[in-house]
Amino acid sequence: MKINVLYVGDTQVNVSTSIKGIDSWTFTYYSDSAHYLRDALNAAPDINLVHIRSSESIRDMPSTVEEFKKYDCVILSDLGFNSVNLQPGNTQPFKVPMGPDRIQGLHDYVVQGGGFMMIGGWLSFSGIQGKGLWGGTKIEEIMPVTCEPRGVDDRMEITQGFKLDFNDPDHPIVKGLPWNESYLLLGYNKTHLRSDSYLIASYNGEPQIATRKVGKGRSIIFASDVGPHWAGSLLEWSGYAEFWQRMSRWAAGSLA
Repeated sequence: MKINVLYVGDTQVNVSTSIKGIDSWTFTYYSDSAHYLRDALNAAPDINLVHIRSSESIRDMPSTVEEFKKYDCVILSDLGFNSVNLQPGNTQPFKVPMGPDRIQGLHDYVVQGGGFMMIGGWLSFSGIQGKGLWGGTKIEEIMPVTCEPRGVDDRMEITQGFKLDFNDPDHPIVKGLPWNESYLLLGYNKTHLRSDSYLIASYNGEPQIATRKVGKGRSIIFASDVGPHWAGSLLEWSGYAEFWQRMSRWAAGSLA
């Protein structure tokens, strides 16, 4: 069965200024960390993937339940609340109303049977300096975890690296993958497991992979990252593509 997956986020524009004496110059370059997950999902013949860059999320993301229902699974990764909540009407000339309630639309899409995945990053969950802002939102309501309070920096930087502890090594998402191979993750977002959620993997007692049934739909989180730097050497791990394909299939309802 083919599944349609919408993936939003994991791109950025970087600006760097070099100063030598009284002279300076600025470099601007585009960073596409999304290609790791894109490549992994595009390698699966049963997955049709659409990717929206972070800079285009306000303009191009679906906004209504009907628009979201074109997809079996929606993935948000390293993308803050503002970049999903705001609509193109926040630019000149201003529109009142700016547009539909996209956050409510995504929430209702999941409750009515859609799949949702949030992957960690500096703007996921609470995020760097609390700028992810997902705590206290309708999206937090559908996740398997709750976020740190708004304004709290939830990043856990594990410079020595860590591996996942499997609470259920026989779950179909992780079973049989080559976890005995060498890999290290370098960080994650600190979250709190809901009482009605299912914990697949953790680190230091904190959720890393968790699932939840929400109404007729499903939600899943991966608290670390899909790309540099938190994904660490997982990027070279031989099970990388299959793992993300299984994560997407589970969220879409095609994996038990």
